[in-house]
Amino acid sequence: MKVYLINPRFQPTIWSFEGLQPLTGTRFSTTPLGLATVAALTPRPWEVEIADENVEEINFENSADLIAISAFNVQYHQALEIIAEFQKRGKKIAVGGPYNSLFPEAFAGKCDYRIVGEAEEIWPEFLRDFEQGTARELYKAVTKADIKKSPVPRYDLIRGDRYNMFSLQTSRGCPFNCEFCDIIVMDGRVPRTKTVPQVLAEVDHCVKQGAHYIVFGDANFIGNIPFARELLTALADYSKKNGYPIEFSCELTINVAHHPDLLELFQAANFYALFVGIETPRRASLMESGKVQNTRENVLEDIKRIHSYHLTVVAGMIVGFDADDKKIFKEHFDFLQELGIPFTTCGTLMALPNTPLIKRLEAEGRLLNLDWTETKGHGSSDCNFIPKNMTLEELHQGYNWLSRCLYRYDTYADRLVTALNRFRNLNPEHKRASLDFKFTYLLIKLLAYYLWTFDFERMRFFTRTFWRVAKGGPFSMSKWLEFFRWIATHRAFRKYVTETQGIPEGQDPKKPPFEDADGSTDADSKLIKTKKAPVAVLQ
Repeated sequence: MKVYLINPRFQPTIWSFEGLQPLTGTRFSTTPLGLATVAALTPRPWEVEIADENVEEINFENSADLIAISAFNVQYHQALEIIAEFQKRGKKIAVGGPYNSLFPEAFAGKCDYRIVGEAEEIWPEFLRDFEQGTARELYKAVTKADIKKSPVPRYDLIRGDRYNMFSLQTSRGCPFNCEFCDIIVMDGRVPRTKTVPQVLAEVDHCVKQGAHYIVFGDANFIGNIPFARELLTALADYSKKNGYPIEFSCELTINVAHHPDLLELFQAANFYALFVGIETPRRASLMESGKVQNTRENVLEDIKRIHSYHLTVVAGMIVGFDADDKKIFKEHFDFLQELGIPFTTCGTLMALPNTPLIKRLEAEGRLLNLDWTETKGHGSSDCNFIPKNMTLEELHQGYNWLSRCLYRYDTYADRLVTALNRFRNLNPEHKRASLDFKFTYLLIKLLAYYLWTFDFERMRFFTRTFWRVAKGGPFSMSKWLEFFRWIATHRAFRKYVTETQGIPEGQDPKKPPFEDADGSTDADSKLIKTKKAPVAVLQ
């Protein structure tokens, strides 16, 4: 029998990096880890084929006995269109993935089978029942999977050259309890890890499929610090022995700054970027959301320390908490400029299904009739509830000002220069990228985009930023690789913001959208520490 695994097309978001495609020649940002894992879980003699609509057309005349679709909420309507096309052809259809697992009611009556929860146990069970003609409509995982038994994702079934990055996962679950987060609902609060040899085998598989960049999709890469330390040590050894074939990135919490040994290992293992959920400059907003781990130290010093290890920080930021008022937008802007974080997935707060946040807002009668499937996810201006200290229109107006101000040429350059000039040669440098034909060709196209143009504003942005980076801080190859990486990526950010919010230069950072929004705060909304708090010296 044959199963046809499908990843529906995403609508453009700040995460899709569509503006990079003319430079890189790729078609989408990250590989479909979920489907590649499901493919690996599919027992013989089943035949498996993967179709990612983000990089290829779906073959609706496929001869498969079973069609299986995985979808996030933002893929919901596209998934329904795909289901309808296959139903016309009399195909049996199963649906799983994050949205169906979080909110299975969404697909009730719209497909033949629903797979709810982690696939490691229930997918093979479902396939056995399907073969025997006894498959139920609903399969629901009753326990969390032992991911030590999870197989190497079948990335040999995709066209790896069509993606910017390969995606892997070393753990599931997060020990923290943020009110707005759906990770703790789906994956639990106790981090479950794979084995180190298991992860190394997956990395090696990606290398053999042509990967140059791997992003670890864990909710918190250091949720289990002893495991993270062991894994990073092994990744550093693997990288050194194999000539540093991969550059890595991951998501983690800000407390990584207080583990110098981990920062050294991140650098030694060839990591180039860390995504940190900073969320907001306001202490009251952090306390309200349960993100107390971000209130304990001096965030500016934490970011400086991370930067000093040649690691760029990507920040997750949110506006629209109950403690936020109209001054929050200017506070966010000033905060990010001071931190020196070029790329941020700043978006409005969204109450997701079955999270503590949505339950609280529902009890307070503040939910709006906004379909989750109509949203664009993190980094957008969706909001499905009534804000507490501003109107919904004011939230959207403030967000428009903030997102456009952040991706102006001048403000982005300021943040990028600040970050790169903090790079320090704390450890011996090693090769970060292969100067092969593909890399050289990409660099030539990048230089042509910024220098061979009649857009003199764009040209000035590149040349002035280049000169400012050259003058500041010690020389390092890492600094210049990051310069070219983030100067290229700005093309994607700016394209997305321009198309969804307006031309960035149409907003003035010195003129926030509300007359009284000067960035000052009262005693109940004080900012988290950036400059004045003492910071202990870490040994």
